Amino acid sequence: MANNLRIAQRGAYISLVTYIILSILKYVVGTTYNSAALKADSLNNLTDIFVSVAVLVGLKISVKPADKNHPYGHMKTENITTLIVSFIIMFVGIEVISSNIPKLIQGDYSEPSTLTIWVSFISGIIMILVYLFNWKLAIKTKSTSLKSAAKDNLSDALVSIGTGIGLIFTQFGLPIIDIILAVILGFIIVYTGFTIFKESIFTLSDGFHEKDLNNYIEEIENIEGVLDVPSIKGRYHGNSVFLDVTIIVDKDLTLDEAHDICDLVEHQLKEAGAYSSYVHPEPNL
Repeated sequence: MANNLRIAQRGAYISLVTYIILSILKYVVGTTYNSAALKADSLNNLTDIFVSVAVLVGLKISVKPADKNHPYGHMKTENITTLIVSFIIMFVGIEVISSNIPKLIQGDYSEPSTLTIWVSFISGIIMILVYLFNWKLAIKTKSTSLKSAAKDNLSDALVSIGTGIGLIFTQFGLPIIDIILAVILGFIIVYTGFTIFKESIFTLSDGFHEKDLNNYIEEIENIEGVLDVPSIKGRYHGNSVFLDVTIIVDKDLTLDEAHDICDLVEHQLKEAGAYSSYVHPEPNL
């Protein structure tokens, strides 16, 4: 599990380095060639640098072993950093909306150089590649914070590509399209952040998806000696799952036999992806 979290850190480092490079490039080109949209996108990437740092901090803390004050380990720190990421994403989206609506009302349009178009599209393509890499890595390591960072990568790719499309229209006497697209993309970013926020709150409040519980119940019911599963509770700790299970076994079984069935259940749950499980047997009536 700790190895998965260390692997997930690679994605956060790649995001961080990419954001630093693109932020500097966009700001320099946007300032030099009179593109407010490109400068705004560079500030968006600057904010994402802080997001990547937050993800790295969360992942590093998560790999710390359990101690006296944290008997379940520090893995829930990853859920906390995911929540922080969601707020930052929503803030960026609101900032994009609030900074462009006044321009839309006031008619404050500009016609930047075609170089800004190329920079926007190239940045978007680079961020899509980073998103695909991080998403694949998040699925492999089951890292919630890296998955959130990957969604942020995709949002940034959309912002850059949308900016590029808008800048194309500015070359044909329609600079207002640039502002309209920016506002639409701002709402997309806010929505992305909100979905991450909902999932983070759900996890931190010890919510557990019913579909996941049903999958674990099916795994348990297939084990010989288990007559029923009257109770199962689950908690997410970062990319780990903790389960508390009550099973019904034959009342004529010896204590050792009931214990052996519990061991089989725990083993099967671990094979199914649970980090830790506590199984309690009850006799049938």
